[in-house]
Amino acid sequence: MDFDRQKFKALVLYVIWRAGESRDFGSTKLYKILWFAEARANEAFGKPIAGETYVRQKFGPVPKHIKEVIQELEDEELISVWSEPFHDHMITRYRAFQPADTQLFNNNELGFIDWWIKHVDEEHSATSISQQSHDYAWKIAAMGEELPLYAFLASRIREPRGEELDRAIEKARKLGLK
Repeated sequence: MDFDRQKFKALVLYVIWRAGESRDFGSTKLYKILWFAEARANEAFGKPIAGETYVRQKFGPVPKHIKEVIQELEDEELISVWSEPFHDHMITRYRAFQPADTQLFNNNELGFIDWWIKHVDEEHSATSISQQSHDYAWKIAAMGEELPLYAFLASRIREPRGEELDRAIEKARKLGLK
């Protein structure tokens, strides 16, 4: 799927409208919601929501066009953006002045987006959700490298052990390999 800028812009505005007033909602949680919603929709439906490209950055996958889209939303006076102290660091905060046009999304997409907003915003801190996005694919990617939406499916292969090892040895024996 090609990148749908208008849909991505609506997605960003929708997430900010729904979660922006939360006490600890900032850019980290915004990026996580966008990444997980797009990547998991891609897995579930065979296509992402807006087709955004994500790149590896220090704190996880970051949408490639996010700064431009945030600036457009701010220029259009649809959102405000500011920084403020939060615990021992600064947090970038957002406030939406009107809801996004949800006609760009189908019901499945809206359900996915809503689920990820709830999951990330209400059930996680920025730190705990970052641990989930810092998966194997993110760890092996170079800083600034594009992460395919299916990257979260990557896992490190480990040596078999226990019953797995016993079955592998038995199969190798039956095949005459051991």
